[in-house]
Amino acid sequence: MQKPVSDVSLINYNIELAKSYGILQVDVDDINDRGRTLIIGDNEVVNFGSCSYLGLESDPRLVAAAHEALDRFGVHFSSSRSYLGLSLYEEAEAKLAQVFGKPVIVTPSTTLGHMALLPLIIGTGDRLILDQQVHSSVAFSVQQVAVNPGNIERIRHNRLDYLENRLRKLSGQHDKVWYFADSVYSMYGDIAPLKELVVLLDRYEHFHLYLDDAHGMSWAGENGAGYVRQHIPHHPRIMLTTSLGKGFGTSGGAIICHNEEQKTFIRNCGGTLIFSGPLQPANLAAVVASADIHLSPEIYVHQEKLRTRIAYFQEKAASLNLPMVSIGKTPLFYIATGTKQVGCEVIAALMQKGLGYTGIASYPSVPTTNSGIRILVNNHHLLHDIDALLEELAVLLFPEMEKHGISMEKVWKAFGREMAAQ
Repeated sequence: MQKPVSDVSLINYNIELAKSYGILQVDVDDINDRGRTLIIGDNEVVNFGSCSYLGLESDPRLVAAAHEALDRFGVHFSSSRSYLGLSLYEEAEAKLAQVFGKPVIVTPSTTLGHMALLPLIIGTGDRLILDQQVHSSVAFSVQQVAVNPGNIERIRHNRLDYLENRLRKLSGQHDKVWYFADSVYSMYGDIAPLKELVVLLDRYEHFHLYLDDAHGMSWAGENGAGYVRQHIPHHPRIMLTTSLGKGFGTSGGAIICHNEEQKTFIRNCGGTLIFSGPLQPANLAAVVASADIHLSPEIYVHQEKLRTRIAYFQEKAASLNLPMVSIGKTPLFYIATGTKQVGCEVIAALMQKGLGYTGIASYPSVPTTNSGIRILVNNHHLLHDIDALLEELAVLLFPEMEKHGISMEKVWKAFGREMAAQ
């Protein structure tokens, strides 16, 4: 492959490298055991790449609801919701309002939700501060809607000392100062310091917080309302969005509004809600079915089952001395590899043995020095799946790192000792 000469060519190079190992842009031919394993060509592989943390995407009740909606409404209802919308939307939003205790707007995707909401809440005089690791869907949307790009800046990941310093210096210069962050970060599986952020909200009246709880939804919180709601009650200067396409087991996104007036305003004026297509009928029906599970005591059984797997994975990985960047509080785990080549070699070998499909993480998702293996734990996994994956990963990883001249000291230096100690 041609040596990268620009940012875009480096991205293309990284993707093509992973594709050459057969670990990226992979075509799945079939799914077995309700999502536990994938059929890729002639190989059956345990799937450690799914964000459906509770395993609800294959729940028979969601599947049956989707089938019924297909029979009633067909594959697609081709109309902007501004003109015509299936009553399933109203039903889904009513049930999600019970989950969150606030009015909710269902959006075709989280990205389209950001694109609808941000132009309506960001003023021309606002300062926009993005966490370095905030999800690309948020960062992209901010860049697209910002009236003055010069008012956008990034700060180091989870460094609230930097954030407070900026809040002090920007006081009186801008109408609002927004901080955009994830509750659970999609690469390393680490978490935002939510309670400390609330302290800053109480300390600085011009400070506003935009949180994406996509990877915190369903597996945490009362009624599965997510990681944010588990730790922070509703706050008038926090705007909360989430995904229905991960732990919730369906697709689409959601905007949690402060009140009915705000919901009406966003519905009426959000550009991507006016002009983009709706969710398909089968997906909407599945949202309703999943919401029913969230509103029942059953959701806590699913959450506890996942907590058991998270703790088991954490303990097993630690016993094998794997360079684990993640901190074991979320279902996202990140094993540092030093270089993308090491990660590609290890993942390809794991797939060949059928032990697990895992994700390679490299630039632009993470800095070039912080490449690693991203492993997602969900309720489809058996404990022996975790054992088999991690034991073989340890067998493969350390010799591969040594072959490429990568020491554990070098790995932790790239991430910072404080991350290794979390």
